[in-house]
Amino acid sequence: MDAKHMPSRRERILASAETEFAVHGFSGARVERIAAAASVNKQLLFHYFKSKAGLYQAVSDSFFKRFDLDTRLGRTPAEQLRSLVDQLAKAAYGHRALLHDQWRSKAVGSAMKLIENGQRSGHFRDDADAESVAEVIVAATLGISSGEAETGNPSSAVARFADSLVQMVVEHCSWH
Repeated sequence: MDAKHMPSRRERILASAETEFAVHGFSGARVERIAAAASVNKQLLFHYFKSKAGLYQAVSDSFFKRFDLDTRLGRTPAEQLRSLVDQLAKAAYGHRALLHDQWRSKAVGSAMKLIENGQRSGHFRDDADAESVAEVIVAATLGISSGEAETGNPSSAVARFADSLVQMVVEHCSWH
C-alpha cells in the first residue's frame, strides 16, 4: 500500500476506538487497548483527543456523520419504511454505544417523514400517530442491539427483525 492510501495515525486511532467503544461501551473501553490496536502510544491519543471522553465524542461524531439515511429507497411508502428500518437496525446492531441523541432525533424524524408521506399519499391511515410510530421504530431498532450476542449470524438476525418490525408498523398504519 502506498503512502497516499495509508490511514493517518488519527484515523487509525478513531477506527480502533470505534471498535473498542462499540464492543465495551464507554466505561468498559480501555485507552491502552485502543492505542495498541492503532499501533500508537497512549500519549499520542491524548495529544489528539485530550481525554477518553474527547475520544469517545470524536468517535461518536464520526459515526453520526457516516450515518446517512436514504429514505428514497423503495417505490411505495411500505418499501421505503422497510429500507429505513434496515438502515436503522444495521446502524444500531453492534454500535449502540456510539448512538447519541442526534442520531435518535435524525432517525425519528426520518421515520416520521416517511409515515406522514404515506398518510398524504393515502397508503397509510391518517389517524395513525406518525410521531409515536416513529418513536416505536427507533426504540425497537435500538433494542435489537441488546440481543446481538445471541446469534452467530448478525445479518440474519437484523433481517428477521427488520421484516417483523416493518410488518407490524405497516399493519398498524394501513387501512383495513
